[in-house]
Amino acid sequence: MPFSTFQSISTNAREKGHKHWIGDIPVHEELLNFYKAFKNKRYNIVPCVDVKSQTFFIKQPDDELVGINVYHSLGITFPDTLDFRSGEIRIDTVDSEIVYCVKSDSIQNDKFSSYSDGYHIRQSKDMTKAVKLAMKFLTPLDFDDINDKCNGNLNTGIYQLREPARDKIHQKMGIDRTAIAQEVSHMIACGYVPSTTAFKNALDTWVAEGAELKRMQDYKPRACFVWVKPNSLLYKFTEDKEATECTSMDAVPELIRNKLAVLQIANDGGAIADVGVRVSAVTYWVFA
Repeated sequence: MPFSTFQSISTNAREKGHKHWIGDIPVHEELLNFYKAFKNKRYNIVPCVDVKSQTFFIKQPDDELVGINVYHSLGITFPDTLDFRSGEIRIDTVDSEIVYCVKSDSIQNDKFSSYSDGYHIRQSKDMTKAVKLAMKFLTPLDFDDINDKCNGNLNTGIYQLREPARDKIHQKMGIDRTAIAQEVSHMIACGYVPSTTAFKNALDTWVAEGAELKRMQDYKPRACFVWVKPNSLLYKFTEDKEATECTSMDAVPELIRNKLAVLQIANDGGAIADVGVRVSAVTYWVFA
């Protein structure tokens, strides 16, 4: 959600006298109560908003109802993993009753299809029970959690590097039947020297770039996931069982340091052959 949209919602709620806030976030009263109860148990949670607000109606002294956009849902993250959500707390209304909900990828609610939103949600009308659910499922993410969330970026990056080579090979070798028939006749008649432009272009491309195109069309580098935390750096090659944590850059292998220097100034999601993929400002895939 654009920050300008959040600013507009926050400013409008203040102008209309909304009373329930978490910092600068205008929230429903029951979401505020749910958040406070959860934070009382897990002090270091960090709230964030990346969902749409909902209209909440309050009664003015003259009994007029005024609609205010406030948040019924909060993303939950932690100081070391601000770029990634551990999940979400929210409130819904069922038969005019408030229901407290917890959303997390680690929840598998078999009452719903795995493709539906409800599959990752547990809920209760009892806030105390909902806080217990939040304590169970909304925990700080560890290295393996972050690694799993970034696997898609690795696959996308390798695909981006493979496809230009495959497309070029297909384009240059996609020769029409007429040219093939003409070339075969020419091959029979004399020692082989290309007589068609299509064959000549294909051979010229293969002589100049064939080895590199063959390498890139099946490109599958050894990959190392890197997570840069505020006070340390963790890295793990895909074949390793455990991540290695370094508290100084001198302890980071030179190969990783050198390629991180390139990726730090790259665009998010961009793949660089034999270097890696920048996922975000704190997460990277390095190709070894």
